[in-house]
Amino acid sequence: MEAPRYSVIIPALNEERFLPTLLASLAIQHERDFEVVVVDGHSRDRTVAVARSFTGKLPSLSVLESPRASLPLQRNIGAERSRGAWLVFADADSVFLPYFLERIRSYIDTEHPVLFTTWFRPDSEVGSDAVLTLLGNLFVEGSILFKRQLSPGPLTIVTREAFGRVGGYDERLSFGEDFDFAQRLAGEKIPMTMLRETLYIWSMRRIRKEGKLRMLQFYAKVSLRALLMKKPPKDVPDYIMGGQLYRKGYRKPKKTSALKKAEKNVQKLVEEIIGKDV
Repeated sequence: MEAPRYSVIIPALNEERFLPTLLASLAIQHERDFEVVVVDGHSRDRTVAVARSFTGKLPSLSVLESPRASLPLQRNIGAERSRGAWLVFADADSVFLPYFLERIRSYIDTEHPVLFTTWFRPDSEVGSDAVLTLLGNLFVEGSILFKRQLSPGPLTIVTREAFGRVGGYDERLSFGEDFDFAQRLAGEKIPMTMLRETLYIWSMRRIRKEGKLRMLQFYAKVSLRALLMKKPPKDVPDYIMGGQLYRKGYRKPKKTSALKKAEKNVQKLVEEIIGKDV
């Protein structure tokens, strides 16, 4: 079987609610020369089942199991078991626009990048969310400009050859593995570039849960350390992956009318982009 050009690698943990939307957005891509590799970290919900339900809707789908929940480990497992010349690492709660892979192909063919990402938009129409994502895009651009490149966790695209040259992600890290990965590539004279087109939707669920001010303070603190020292923090206990509301025993509060309205807006936005019948 001929290898696909792109391998979309998705680490997942308790993502039965969000993963289907990402997979649905992949199912309607204009570009079809790709495979999808979902690497599950022992989810306790129906993540694996909902992932496998997309068999037949995607050009190729593999659902793998990781020995433990770990973003760098799950990404490395996905890369090892995938076949594409290009590795597309995506978070389980991202959503791709229908022409995502088509525009990536054009960018690769014309600009010949090795490591890159794209602009993104928020998963709502709220003005403050738009401002935050604008700042996020500018932060990534600034990291490139000031030679402190980072590869965003929600979307990093890299050649298989470059990924293997640095040994993939550092599995010892529980946070900042994306910054560390980009810095090791920089050490190999492989620059990060930005495709300046909005091609995916960034989930703001963590920011909504933790609060914008608290998350801004958190990111400012860890980002400043990384930018100044070129090293990510080795461990951030409060930063836990997964769609299980992040803490064991956490009791989900009753939804406020504002939250219900926000969720309806997100669903409406997604339906407008990928359709209701996927």
